[in-house]
Amino acid sequence: MIYADYYDKFKCKCGDCRRVCCGGWGITVSDGEYFRLLGLGCSPELRSILDCALAVVDDPCPERYAMMKPSYTGKCRLINEAGLCSLQIECGEGVLPAVCRMYPRSFTETHAGCSASCERVVELLMRDTPLSFSAPLPEPMASYVNSLSPLRGQLPREGSLEKATEQSDGRSSTLKERISALLPDVLPRGGACSYFDLLGTYISVMSEASESFAETVCRDFQEYGKDGEEKLRGDIAGFDSRFPAADMWYANLIVNRMLITDFPGGDIKAALCGMVCEYALLRFVSAKCETEEQFVDKVSELYRFIGHTNFNKNSAAAINRASIYSADGLSALCEV
Repeated sequence: MIYADYYDKFKCKCGDCRRVCCGGWGITVSDGEYFRLLGLGCSPELRSILDCALAVVDDPCPERYAMMKPSYTGKCRLINEAGLCSLQIECGEGVLPAVCRMYPRSFTETHAGCSASCERVVELLMRDTPLSFSAPLPEPMASYVNSLSPLRGQLPREGSLEKATEQSDGRSSTLKERISALLPDVLPRGGACSYFDLLGTYISVMSEASESFAETVCRDFQEYGKDGEEKLRGDIAGFDSRFPAADMWYANLIVNRMLITDFPGGDIKAALCGMVCEYALLRFVSAKCETEEQFVDKVSELYRFIGHTNFNKNSAAAINRASIYSADGLSALCEV
């Protein structure tokens, strides 16, 4: 198993978390977990909460049998006023549903990392050194990961990543340049358009896939108005001046998702499209952040959408509808 370097350092912030992991999410449990919790020996107070919190879903199956219904606040009913889990406090970690025990940890058959939808994971990735791993990554993931960081030692290689590697070896290119260099050998040329118009079209289409995305990212973009490109570019430039290490933060966030999604998967074009769109959204949602805390909140909220939807597939469909599914078209999203 290949582990991200922060994996053993991760520790839940518990009551110090500004937005608990179960806030606003539909947490489902298996049939075994459901019936175990129904019969759990516990105090009358906890039993009353559990009886209100658990409900069988409309289309149950063994793996997804019931849901932990949130309270009117949007949080899990088991979270107490201190932000701690009443079930774990009284009965121990062993009685928790698997999703509660494991989140934000994420596994493939060979790799282990954590989702950046957790604010503590974002904090662990906000550093001026690149994310590293307990063992060499498999190809082609290793080549793509190496190409995104100007601080990694690079070996000469041939093929589609040669240009990106040369830029990375030069240690002078920005992340947007390194991402753009990956595109021409995989996607056709042509189809370029303006950054602001393309970002607006993409955000509009993606908002159809998620109500929360529409209420946050799409709403924030609409506030710039039709002629807001200069204002947005100014906000992004201001963020860059406040946080000179942010390019490495972005790279670590993107590489982290590459690990937990086993990049590139079965479709390299969709994977690269998703990478570009992930970068563009990261740049947008962080543009107005004045503090590191605001950055953490915005980014973890974004990854709640990215990590819990079919992001690459939806992004490819949105870019297709904008008629710019090309190296030049996607490069426009990396412009700032």
